[in-house]
Amino acid sequence: MVKQFECQNCGAGIEFDPTTHALKCDYCGSVKLVEAAYDVPVEHDLFAAPKNQGWDLAMATVQCESCGATISSEEMAGDCAFCGSHYVKEIPPNKDIIRPETMVPFRIDRQGALERFRKWLGKGFFRPSNLKRMGKLEMIQGVYTPFWTYDCHAHSGWSAMSGYYYYVTRTVRTSQGTRTVRERKIRWVPSSGSRDGNYDDVLILASKGLDQDLVNKISPFRLEYLEKYKPEFLSGWLAEHYAVGVIEGWMKARWKVLGWERDKCARAVPGDTHRALSVNTAIDTIRYKHILLPVYVAAYRYKRKLYHFLVNGQTGEVQGEAPISWLKVTAVVLAIVGLIAGIYFFGWT
Repeated sequence: MVKQFECQNCGAGIEFDPTTHALKCDYCGSVKLVEAAYDVPVEHDLFAAPKNQGWDLAMATVQCESCGATISSEEMAGDCAFCGSHYVKEIPPNKDIIRPETMVPFRIDRQGALERFRKWLGKGFFRPSNLKRMGKLEMIQGVYTPFWTYDCHAHSGWSAMSGYYYYVTRTVRTSQGTRTVRERKIRWVPSSGSRDGNYDDVLILASKGLDQDLVNKISPFRLEYLEKYKPEFLSGWLAEHYAVGVIEGWMKARWKVLGWERDKCARAVPGDTHRALSVNTAIDTIRYKHILLPVYVAAYRYKRKLYHFLVNGQTGEVQGEAPISWLKVTAVVLAIVGLIAGIYFFGWT
């Protein structure tokens, strides 16, 4: 245990309380407000050496030997917060880790996350009727999760064949005689153009422990509420080290930007349709920042099987795995088949 923040009244360890935005002592109830600082986030040149390194806080660090996630906290964790594995080992703190300069502190406390989980568990027609009653929470951990954000400017030149619809009328011969039909044709014309785009806060998950699809589902996070990084926010919470480096993160962001540019160029092609689109994009003025976002990582058990879910610690959005009642699925399928059979039968009688 490496507690850095202590209660001035009783000497006990104090933790950051999301409901009061303060360090709170659970023993004597003392509260010390953490002043919010919504400074303009500092962004760095992608290829410049980082200025601030380390957590600026005494932290114990463990690495999971199952999923590979690296987590720091003031207290040594017994199990992995992500996969639940018991196989975790203490490792020396990484003093070279790029320190986040901004973060979104937890806005929802553990009880609030549990209430949202219970409400979410009872939703969904195809879930077992007793899921809310029988689903037993196994674990829930609040983890500050690492992300990169990237800003850049993109200039794209494009060329394509623009297609314009026109119609011709012709006469066709049938068994009943002749009839006139209107046929659509396409006139192809070469076209080209260019565009500029500025991208702000392209968000890339840098976690090794979280599932990207689940993170996408609990998004978005409201980045306009990013606060200046303060060690106080980490008191009593877990913080994951980024497993995706800043350059690797940029390569992922770059593919996103290239895809967006291609889509925007496609919409810029004149005419009714197009083909042979070619896009050449140059990207410059690349800047990044390292941020922490609040996520509750949790799991529950239903009929001896473990299901994982996440709670957005800022907005309260819940997403995760849930069992399916195949009895309900079968009943719905039989009802649809019966309806189709009834329509078919009465349609022919």
